[in-house]
Amino acid sequence: MQSTSQHKRGLAGFAARIERETPDDRDRYLDFLRVVAIALVILGHWVVRVVLADDDGLHAEYLLEIRPHWQWASLIWQVMPVFFLVGGLVNAQSWRRARGAGETPTDWISRRARRLLFPLIAFLVVMSAAAVFVHLRLGPDALILDLDVAMIPLWFLAIYLIVICLTPATHALHERGVSLVLIGVLVAGAVLVDGLRFLVGGMIVAGQPAVGNVNFLLVWVAIHQIGYLWGDDRVPGKPWSQFSLLIAAAAMLALMIGTGAYPLTMVPVEGTTEPNNASPPTAALFVLALAQLAIALLLRPLVTRWLRRPFAWAPIAIAGPQLIILFIWHQAVMLAMTHVVYPLGLIPVTESVDAVWWFSRPLWLLWCLIPLGLVVVVMRPFEKPPEEARPANRAPWAIGLGLLLFSGGVAALIVRGLHQEAMPLHLPWLALLAVFAGMLALGAIRKTDVTRIGRR
Repeated sequence: MQSTSQHKRGLAGFAARIERETPDDRDRYLDFLRVVAIALVILGHWVVRVVLADDDGLHAEYLLEIRPHWQWASLIWQVMPVFFLVGGLVNAQSWRRARGAGETPTDWISRRARRLLFPLIAFLVVMSAAAVFVHLRLGPDALILDLDVAMIPLWFLAIYLIVICLTPATHALHERGVSLVLIGVLVAGAVLVDGLRFLVGGMIVAGQPAVGNVNFLLVWVAIHQIGYLWGDDRVPGKPWSQFSLLIAAAAMLALMIGTGAYPLTMVPVEGTTEPNNASPPTAALFVLALAQLAIALLLRPLVTRWLRRPFAWAPIAIAGPQLIILFIWHQAVMLAMTHVVYPLGLIPVTESVDAVWWFSRPLWLLWCLIPLGLVVVVMRPFEKPPEEARPANRAPWAIGLGLLLFSGGVAALIVRGLHQEAMPLHLPWLALLAVFAGMLALGAIRKTDVTRIGRR
């Protein structure tokens, strides 16, 4: 009993210290939304991976493919729009402060890119080494889950980098009072692209008509732009108006999906070429963002009061700085644990998604959560890039080149994967080179980073 009491006092003291170190003007609710959004994405990715047994051994499936009736759950678990909504608000605040301090748009973009992309260095090195090991010692056929699964989270870095690079321009339009017009134009363009994608089709890339990829820009920039309006209190402020927005968005989604004009699933269904609302995104995803905005606005007073409690705020404050590392690594950790937990019988293995499979999910999540926590500890040197003594002074052409190289390299890694037969060691050297060259051009990595990290 005494040790339990001491333990509680220790936790209380730790939470109280975090409380004291938190600035008074910190918007805890925004941190809460980002942490919850990333947590739901991670948990969702871990649950939809299904490992089953048959006469040939263990094999991986995708829950939404083998159990299509669960696709409705993606309406709840697809919460990336929340991150972009909050991102719009936070990026607007950051750019205003930087501009007021005399920082140029390119310097601000370079600084934000460095904060976003720096943790990617270790990830790509480790995953490349893992791919070489698999090629030389195991062979890709020995894997239950392909290494390419670990590359999927990189899409977020590429798209979020794009909205960061566009922030000085899109925020200038916002300050001229044309945000609603811009959002309307972007959404109208997205609807047009959806029509071409679903009705006309055309060249296929990654299982979907290539024309739909235009919406990666249109839809996510539109959602990000709403964050500017939120930051200026130009969103519904009364509970009745927030609830009305939620009902209207839900009704619109029901109409779009119920009529068959748009698919049900808000995430890609891996292993199929079925249409979805996320990759590429559709106007339905934008409407889902409006519903999530309404929910976030409705919950703000209640959750904000709750976050004033040290025990409620402490886990959010701890997880917040680690979000990029958590997001980048969670699929890789799941991939590794798949090849440990299931072959060793550390979790029940079933032949179908039955009651035993569902009851074993908490254990599976625990098996993934513990090593992910260890990865966060090991990757602490990459949590925050080394401080720079002076601004990056990047030229506009360097920012543009860096964005093209990085996004193109990430697209190649996701679409073509880590294993390429024709290349030395079967690694996608051109894609990796493009990613790192893009990061260098953006100023996300510097020549002195290796020695500085070593000193840490």
